[in-house]
Amino acid sequence: MLISGIKALSMPEARRMWHHSKLFMKNRTVFIHLSFWFVLLAINLALVSRLEDFDAELIVEFMNVAFYAAIFYLNILVIFPQMYEDNKVTYIVTSLLLLILAAIGLHYLNELLLDLLGERRRNRGWGISFFYQPLWMALIYMVGTINSIQKMLNEKTGRIQKITEEKLQTELQLLKNQINPHFLFNALNNIYSLAYTNSGKAPDSILKLSEMLRYVIEDCSRENVSLDNEIAYIKNLIEFYRMKTPEERKIEFSYRIEHPSLPIAPMLFLPFIENSFKYSRIDEDKNGYISIMLNESAAKVHFLIRNSVFTKRKTLQGSGHGISNVQQRLEIIYPGRHSLQILADEESYQAELNLNLI
Repeated sequence: MLISGIKALSMPEARRMWHHSKLFMKNRTVFIHLSFWFVLLAINLALVSRLEDFDAELIVEFMNVAFYAAIFYLNILVIFPQMYEDNKVTYIVTSLLLLILAAIGLHYLNELLLDLLGERRRNRGWGISFFYQPLWMALIYMVGTINSIQKMLNEKTGRIQKITEEKLQTELQLLKNQINPHFLFNALNNIYSLAYTNSGKAPDSILKLSEMLRYVIEDCSRENVSLDNEIAYIKNLIEFYRMKTPEERKIEFSYRIEHPSLPIAPMLFLPFIENSFKYSRIDEDKNGYISIMLNESAAKVHFLIRNSVFTKRKTLQGSGHGISNVQQRLEIIYPGRHSLQILADEESYQAELNLNLI
């Protein structure tokens, strides 16, 4: 019921909800600021009351708090944004001069207002004007500065994070774009071999290639594919390679999956399988072997591939970027959630990939 309600949410309604949430955050900020100044006014009235007439005291302290607020907002809205990042020394000197002038100005404003009200402070001394009030202003000014620094750092962190994410997405897209030409190049080599030997499997291999290309171009354009679709593609790929050899070869593929619909980044296993056919030259080596195992349990994938290495003839040359490509993709998509171990010698090659999909 909840899902259908979310799906039914129209674009105008979504915009309206976003606008309301933004308005709520803005109103919340205004409320916090007003509450702060109200509490400060209450503290001043409780600690600095020196007049017989409470109404007169309220007017004086209200003016003082308004003065503090003016200094506070002048700092965070004008002085800090214009000076802090460019020259911190200039900002500090300007702030000190402003606070000194503000303290003197507030003292004379207090005197003027008291004269207008016909009031005098009881036990009035210089302590109120030249210690208590400047201290409040300095503290409030520092609060504004610290808050502005924190906000600036948060914005910088957000920008850096956004740039990093965009860079990773761009890099990931470039890596994904390398897969299609690489796969197509290898596939066309296969078909060329079949056509060159006048094999009757050439038409079937082209049909199989079209099925795989549909998966590569359409399904793999998405961020994730289902695990069972990836397995189906691996089976088609193995059958495609089998067509190169009229004789039976030792190629094994076993899998055990608990969650077939589990999403996974597409074609992560492709470079390893292509490497196994490349290094084993199994179409030429009768004693060669390729063993592929893919298991998934509790969203943890274990992929293991072993193959022989054909030493009688030179290994087919290629770009060599397949494994490095998949390593980069793993670092971007599954950072800290994968392990890859490759063991190779003159007779065998093994790659083992462990992947945590959640």
